[in-house]
Amino acid sequence: MSQNMSSVGELLPGARGAFEEAVAAGMSDVLPVPIEEIVEAARTPVAFLPWLAVHYGVRLWFPDWPEALKRFVVDEAPALNFAIGTRAAVPALLDCVDATLIDAKAYPQHFVFGSAVIGRTTVRHPPFMARYLVYVETSTPRRGFVYGRAALGRHAGRTPSREKFKRARAALRAAKAPETEYRVSFQTKRQITVADGVPLDGTYALGQFISRTRL
Repeated sequence: MSQNMSSVGELLPGARGAFEEAVAAGMSDVLPVPIEEIVEAARTPVAFLPWLAVHYGVRLWFPDWPEALKRFVVDEAPALNFAIGTRAAVPALLDCVDATLIDAKAYPQHFVFGSAVIGRTTVRHPPFMARYLVYVETSTPRRGFVYGRAALGRHAGRTPSREKFKRARAALRAAKAPETEYRVSFQTKRQITVADGVPLDGTYALGQFISRTRL
């Protein structure tokens, strides 16, 4: 009598239990598990994405991310892991949390007379230190109290959420090597000074805030 592997269950005795049936099903040709789809980020069921992220070594993950972003992060994880500890990993991971890298300085960076810039290049640099200037979009809480524009008793003193800043820091930690220390500034605005040399045609006012482009 010929018997193919797809009907192994027919060989079991009548006193078989659930364990025997499960083993027989595992030995069959056709399994009710879409293995090819599960290991592919674009096709895996949503419920499998967290486990697939662990499998591919995803370093940054938030459960409330949209499904499309989760699939993208899992798909890019193998290539991104090769960039961890380099400058290229920083903007890639910050982009996942809606933050933008404006400027960065990495140490050790020696001060060399004639080529280094005073005020820009540190004389006594800290070892294995990276400094970042990061932009994170913020918003005032609805009907929140704003000094100079809100009325006492009508606008509540609500504390703005710091979740975006926390996620940006998490992205920077995920991008760095274990031996590297990092510092980050989210202060992306500064006041105009005379040294900026802005035109005196009324376009700018002394003390007006402008965007920072470097640390």
